[in-house]
Amino acid sequence: MTNYIVRDVNKLIMKYKTRDPFEIADDLNITVEYHDLGNLKWFYFYQSRFRYIVINENIEDRLKPIICAHELGHNRLHQNFAKSKALQEFSFFDMSSKPEKEANLFMAELLVTDDSMMELIKLGYCYEFIANKIGVPKASCGF
Repeated sequence: MTNYIVRDVNKLIMKYKTRDPFEIADDLNITVEYHDLGNLKWFYFYQSRFRYIVINENIEDRLKPIICAHELGHNRLHQNFAKSKALQEFSFFDMSSKPEKEANLFMAELLVTDDSMMELIKLGYCYEFIANKIGVPKASCGF
């Protein structure tokens, strides 16, 4: 059911030869900006054929690649939603809707390699430890 997301991520990695979400966003002509957004964590919007990922500048630096990868997922999977209304996030990695789950899967596939995950699982580490070690939210290791 989610194989199309895995295939899309793998195509991007092969085409751009990187897993860096900022480099991929740049190659896709998606503008990434930072602003003080108050309680809003980040958002993605599409307007007049221009795409933007806007991240709250007050968010920890270690989370910014994770957020960028998540919003790349929305760009690839949910552009039609974003054309009518910006996709806004007030909480970290909401799993309550299909689009959010899909964007989280996209993010996990982009940032967490199967090899690094399998190596840590073989060593007996739990998902929480692995997520912390890799630097991604715990929920993303469950994919």
